[in-house]
Amino acid sequence: CALPISVVMPANTTFAGTQVTFNQAVTGTGSLTVNGLGVLNGVTITTTDAQSYNGAVTLGANTVLTSSGAGNISFANTLNGANTLVINTSGATVFNGAVGGTAALTSLTTDVGGTVAISGGVVNTTGAQVYGEVATLGANTILTSTGSGAITFGNTLNGAQTLVVNTSGITTFTGAVGNTTALTSLTTDAGTAGSVAINGGVVNTTGAQIYGEVATLGANTILTSTGSGAITFGNTLNGAQTL
Repeated sequence: CALPISVVMPANTTFAGTQVTFNQAVTGTGSLTVNGLGVLNGVTITTTDAQSYNGAVTLGANTVLTSSGAGNISFANTLNGANTLVINTSGATVFNGAVGGTAALTSLTTDVGGTVAISGGVVNTTGAQVYGEVATLGANTILTSTGSGAITFGNTLNGAQTLVVNTSGITTFTGAVGNTTALTSLTTDAGTAGSVAINGGVVNTTGAQIYGEVATLGANTILTSTGSGAITFGNTLNGAQTL
């Protein structure tokens, strides 16, 4: 099934073909469900309700997905493609499969409203990763930017899982980490060119916390491991705050 021109979809549209290719911008009322492989070449897809991509998805162009009515935007399978992805919804954004596992995205941005669930274990980009809203880990997770992109959590981050962040850019925790559900462990890499900013006041884990690169405190901070995990700063630590 191919959509070669700009399309206004009927309300609550489902595509069940083996592969569904969007070659131009798509708008529609209600929801959009893609049950086959999805190839997103159309730059923008806008719905008033949910967007559900149930097969593997490939980005063939820089893409913006928007639900204007707070619908969930969910990926049930893998997501790949050397392009940017921006997701705008005040509902839930859900990644249930690996992101960039075989072809790293250029960048990934989720907006300020709503929530984001990272449950596929891996997010790989060459550039930045920006998670604007409340974030939850649903699996042990490794976030990597191979091109020194910033990896930013703009709100709280929770989930009883391990988190490893690899970038020689800036890693930023803007909100509390593990304030409602402690992470199992947290590791930021030892890149000499990188840095980590702990700005949310709280980091709670049951296991270890390892901050490999240059660290800065942006707020009065309490770091806690409830399970006797080591808490390690591998480089310098600065900031006119209490610790």
